[in-house]
Amino acid sequence: MRGSVITILALSGLLLSACGANNAQTSVVPTSTEKIATPLEIVASTWPQIIDGDELPLVDVDLPRFDGGERVLALAVGSGEVVDLLGAGSQLVGKDETSITTVDVPTVTQGHQIDVERALTLEPSVVLVDELTGPPEAIDSLAEAGARIVNVPAVWTLDDVEDRVTVIAGAVGAMPQSAALLSSALVATTPVTAARKPRVAFLYLRGPSAVYLLGGRNTGADTLIDAAGGVDVGSDLGYEGFVPLTSEAIVQADPDVLLVMSDGLASVGGIEGLLALPGVAQTRAGDGERVVAVDDRVLLSFGARTPALMNRLAQVFAEGTT
Repeated sequence: MRGSVITILALSGLLLSACGANNAQTSVVPTSTEKIATPLEIVASTWPQIIDGDELPLVDVDLPRFDGGERVLALAVGSGEVVDLLGAGSQLVGKDETSITTVDVPTVTQGHQIDVERALTLEPSVVLVDELTGPPEAIDSLAEAGARIVNVPAVWTLDDVEDRVTVIAGAVGAMPQSAALLSSALVATTPVTAARKPRVAFLYLRGPSAVYLLGGRNTGADTLIDAAGGVDVGSDLGYEGFVPLTSEAIVQADPDVLLVMSDGLASVGGIEGLLALPGVAQTRAGDGERVVAVDDRVLLSFGARTPALMNRLAQVFAEGTT
């Protein structure tokens, strides 16, 4: 159930995944919503593969810049990137830790928890939050200080991207054409076609807390794996959300490739620690050390670097079948 997945994410800190202003814009925006793919020619010749968010290019979309007169504090996952891409970067005064923006603004969250004193000093007029943003008392304090709180829909699949972009566009006064063009660009991809679809297992790891989970449907990672030309083994086995990573579960899944978050991999002691977990070394992925570690800020943010990430994953996954 999606609710149980959200609970797990909120407790474990997985995603380090209103009415708008009516300010007029004078620039003309293209009306086409044709999907724009971000070409990326990278081949996974060695394992493991480490994908850092800073090495991935932004989505290829050029929208006019404007100032809608708001002071936007973007605390929903990846919302700072969306504000920036919509052309409203000049309105950003702060962001959460998952957003990589072209404008230099302070980060005022850690693990989705707001540093309320720092946030209040930014004097935001609009605060973008989602179901992972907290604590509630901090959000209430921002509202009491006069900020308009805008609840941004969570994104668990590529189909959810448009709703999030539309809400954020309304909050910052962006044109509907800009929102449509950006939404289309954020879900564009050109997967590499492999001889067969690689079987990929998404593992959520937090070593200090002894949290080791295997992802299935509705984790966010499943839609990325599918878009990148792979088969999410947890979904294939009928798992909903996350299940404990047991020796039996991972051996039954027998993935070609393991997909993890970079911080999660580090938390278990790197590749050696991962392979020491029950059953992992007995899989095809473990035997070949075919592991892909993706920057926590990027993997499930469904933000500005998602198209480039999907293309990169497609090429890496294709290598995992050889």
